[in-house]
Amino acid sequence: MNDTMKIEILSKESIKPSFPTPNNIKTHNLSNLDQIFPPLYVDHLLYYPNLESNDSSLRDDDSKNMIISVSSRRRCDVLKKSLAETLTRYYPLVGRIKDDKSVECNDEGVDYIEARVVGRVVSQVIQLASSDIEVMEPFLPYEPYGGTAPSFRRGGLHLNSKALLKIQVNVFDCGGMVICLSYSHKIVDASSFANFVKDWATIARAGSDTHDDELKVAAVDKPCYIFSSIFPPTSFSDQEEKDTAEVQIVPDRIGILTKRFVFKNSSIATLKKKCIHVNSNNGSDQVDRQKHNKQQMPTRFEALTSFIWMCFMDVDLRFKVKQIDDAVIPVNAACDPKQVQYVACFAINLRTRTIPPLPDNTFGNMTDTAMVEVSRNLTGNNGFHDQRQYYSESVSKIKDSIKLVDNEHVKAMKSNFAISCNHMKLHQMLKEGTSNDDHKTFLMFSSWCRFPIYEADFGWGKPSWASISKLLYKNCVMFIDTSSGDGIEAWVSLKEEDMVEFELHEELLALTS
Repeated sequence: MNDTMKIEILSKESIKPSFPTPNNIKTHNLSNLDQIFPPLYVDHLLYYPNLESNDSSLRDDDSKNMIISVSSRRRCDVLKKSLAETLTRYYPLVGRIKDDKSVECNDEGVDYIEARVVGRVVSQVIQLASSDIEVMEPFLPYEPYGGTAPSFRRGGLHLNSKALLKIQVNVFDCGGMVICLSYSHKIVDASSFANFVKDWATIARAGSDTHDDELKVAAVDKPCYIFSSIFPPTSFSDQEEKDTAEVQIVPDRIGILTKRFVFKNSSIATLKKKCIHVNSNNGSDQVDRQKHNKQQMPTRFEALTSFIWMCFMDVDLRFKVKQIDDAVIPVNAACDPKQVQYVACFAINLRTRTIPPLPDNTFGNMTDTAMVEVSRNLTGNNGFHDQRQYYSESVSKIKDSIKLVDNEHVKAMKSNFAISCNHMKLHQMLKEGTSNDDHKTFLMFSSWCRFPIYEADFGWGKPSWASISKLLYKNCVMFIDTSSGDGIEAWVSLKEEDMVEFELHEELLALTS
């Protein structure tokens, strides 16, 4: 693609809020949940189709620099103006991390880049990016996947001098756009960031109808900044304690592949039906069987996570069996190769788990992790059909683990001790997952499904596609709704040798498109 596509950076600037942040809210306190999140960037890309009429690209004859068309320039101006207006409500995003407990809301601004794309149209980029995630690299507003300079490391630390939100608007000669937003997970999670994008788009659309700035800002609800009162920040007594609290993991940038697998609703329905088991000999009548089936029917998330987990375990078991056969793993009393422990971790949005539920527009990190652990034998044929008996069991365990994250769980989390215990488990899983531990292997799941990512209409229509970029770590899975709403995209990140086997898995191929 790079042979035929050229991207030229047109401008770089810092967008500040249209009104200065009042002195009484110049400090944004981090919650305890914010504190324990690693300071990495998460990418969110929105693809808008070809919009240009006969208005062609222009060239500045004096400077010989390429510029974008008049209509595209207008759209960029709408984005910039409405972004500044939106940031008056989302003022922590224009600040900088001050210390372990707070963000200084000093209006330094968010990084904003405009770039011109020559040689491709958006539909071509979507087609290429859906199968080759590396195609997205030039559209990101910073050096992707880690660079030599510490300031460009996506998973690096020392955020004090960094913008907490980076945006690159990539304008195509056809009039289409790819808007990439990269936000710091240190102060915001996917749920609240999706609301930010929705509010930005709402204010942009309102701007086309009125010049009243107050009316435009009133088009959205003010974000709710309450998490630090629910989970007050913790004071770290020493550096060792601080390092323990934060997940200090270097991203796996080399030898990691991220691939996209699309599951239609019909395929997910097939998976859900596999979980229903009614004993025909138990004497139950039809009503009882229907009631049992309804109770046992998993959600889309539960059915799909269990299926991907089973495929992953199948591939990993085959690899470990081969290691034993090749005598790579020695058989001894201290290292029993007959059992392998697998751990599935699920990011859970806590806003909907409290009684009453917290508002959707609460800003910050409000996510916890549910976990399931199973043992698998390295004996026998180890084929997927032998594993299939575990599918219903896995779904049941996943369902039970997610149910445990309820209002009582959130109440218990309000003690620092409870949060520390929960986070230490996740920290341990991540450490083991990024090492060569042959006896406990984790797979981390997260979902953006049902978030309003396809509602980002800035005045020229909704995005034709939304995506993430390459995931930072191996053994991670991200779910996103398809653009048509008829299924789920699973973005899977694995070691290269595992991905080669995973994407050819017979059961996976039968259900993906």
